[in-house]
Amino acid sequence: MLLVDDHPVFRAGLRGLLAAESWVGEIFEAATVAEAVRIVVTHDVRVVAMDIRLPDGDGIAATARIVKVRPHTAVLLLTMVEDEYLVAAGLRAGARGYVLKQTDPRTVVTTLRTVADGGVALGPRIGSGVLAALRRAPSPPPPPFDRLTPRERELVQQVAGGLGNGPIARALGVSEKTVRNMVSEVLAKLQIPDRVRLALMARDAGLAPERDLDH
Repeated sequence: MLLVDDHPVFRAGLRGLLAAESWVGEIFEAATVAEAVRIVVTHDVRVVAMDIRLPDGDGIAATARIVKVRPHTAVLLLTMVEDEYLVAAGLRAGARGYVLKQTDPRTVVTTLRTVADGGVALGPRIGSGVLAALRRAPSPPPPPFDRLTPRERELVQQVAGGLGNGPIARALGVSEKTVRNMVSEVLAKLQIPDRVRLALMARDAGLAPERDLDH
């Protein structure tokens, strides 16, 4: 079992519950995407409880990497984010379930057991819109934005909406420094000279938030 979350108190609480379960073996912990992938590669991890927002990336991209190298590892996305788009993206990336952190802890443990046994589980607060989103099979993002991770595209959408680093940091749950670093990485990856050009290209590609398109 691997617990991936950048909040040690949350990891400790979940670890305490899982330690009492007979079906749970050795428990590992990671606070970043890099640590999570390294542990999965070097240890026989059957189940991963994966936060979506991590300091060095997003749990959806991490899930895709883990499932690629360890197809039989079951990943359960465990997050504060109540977003059906992210749920659908996580399931497409290979996750076997998605549960909100607000869910009763015992239900979280039961859900981890479900995915460990090969099942698929969605938390009780995840609505039918997720299934509709999965059925829609949306087309991939247009070039060059198809090179970006879901987390990076989320950032680009915020930039295209005209938000500054402060509002973007609050929306993504990270620091302003992290936002600045992410913007620089996206500009370098897409070979775009500046933030203004990035926003214009994103709008032309239809990546601006819907609220902007209405004005």
